[in-house]
Amino acid sequence: MPSEPGSPIPALTTPAPLELHIASLLVHVHPERRDAVRAVIGAMPGAEVHVEGQGKMVVTVEGPNEGFIADRMTAMHLLDGVLSAVLVFHHVEVFHHVEPAEGAGSGHV
Repeated sequence: MPSEPGSPIPALTTPAPLELHIASLLVHVHPERRDAVRAVIGAMPGAEVHVEGQGKMVVTVEGPNEGFIADRMTAMHLLDGVLSAVLVFHHVEVFHHVEPAEGAGSGHV
């Protein structure tokens, strides 16, 4: 059925693709605050400290969108003892919605 002139565009029936954002950050910390910073970052959902040494930490963050990554990076940057939190790498995996084939999962061959 055609839409009336000036009417809003009908909503799409296809769901938006799901995304997984993966980022790597380099976090510079005061050496005396390293343990406290590591503990706080380790408690952040989606964040993980992988390598550390000489006042630096390599941290990965995984989340549903770039805003999630930016929020975690900002939170790290604002921690007491953090000198900087810098984005080194950002990757997006896109998972498109796929309708199951007719009869799939029904047990029929």
